[in-house]
Amino acid sequence: MKRIGHFLFSLLPLIITIVLQNLITIPICGIAAIAIVLKNNRTGISFQELIDELFGLLSDGPFIIFLSMTYAIAALVLFGFWYRKKLAPAQERVPVTSAFHPWILLALLLLSVGLQYVISYLMNFIGMLRPDWMQSYSELIDTAGIGTFSPLTIIYAILIAPVSEELVFRGVTFGYAKKALPVTGAICLQAVLFGIFHLNMIQGIYAAFLGLFLGYLCESGGSIAIPIVFHAFFNMFGSFANASMYYRIEQPFFFLFWLTVGVLLTYAGIFLFQYGITVRDRKADKTQS
Repeated sequence: MKRIGHFLFSLLPLIITIVLQNLITIPICGIAAIAIVLKNNRTGISFQELIDELFGLLSDGPFIIFLSMTYAIAALVLFGFWYRKKLAPAQERVPVTSAFHPWILLALLLLSVGLQYVISYLMNFIGMLRPDWMQSYSELIDTAGIGTFSPLTIIYAILIAPVSEELVFRGVTFGYAKKALPVTGAICLQAVLFGIFHLNMIQGIYAAFLGLFLGYLCESGGSIAIPIVFHAFFNMFGSFANASMYYRIEQPFFFLFWLTVGVLLTYAGIFLFQYGITVRDRKADKTQS
């Protein structure tokens, strides 16, 4: 029965995040509606015009980023407290101050670059099979302003989102999943839930794929700080990478070349990560003895 309870608890963070997003969106939109009415106090505004303006706001990149940042900060506080009180003592096998080694940081950097290539080409391939999914994804990116290079977007993508999402999925979700399932099953479950969280087929598939690596890094590294740093590196490279670095399947030579580079960088990152963990742990053992 305990395993069933832990399994159900591993599903709870996803439900809470969806509820939290709505709890934040509704009052903010309510405040925005009041502001619109006050702004048009002299001329007056019809109900339909008010609805149209609100829908316009929900298609405005900066407003969407503001909503996302507000939700992410709220989730960070809520799930950070939950993780620290209930799960961190068992999850955090290594103190944050000792979690990193230069080899580990280099490995995370290589892995973030390699996976950017691999996941980009995975998305490209899926987009060829399902153009409608890719069209929907492109419209979402344009609407949300994710593809827009702005300080607010960078702060959200590199600083706030990685911490918030890792606490939700590699922290609370993974922590309960490991109590209900073998480690491999727990890694797969949190990855699938991470994909569902993105509520878009293209994003969902690549987020689930990425979630497998994030779960592996969290479990092998012994600290949630490791997937947080990797997630930040991954988003940073994705934010600053030039679109010309990626080649479509219609350009077979460049496509295969950069796909091979991505796979090799990913393999090198995993190899160096395991090596860095070994060096770090040996150093810790010597210090203790």
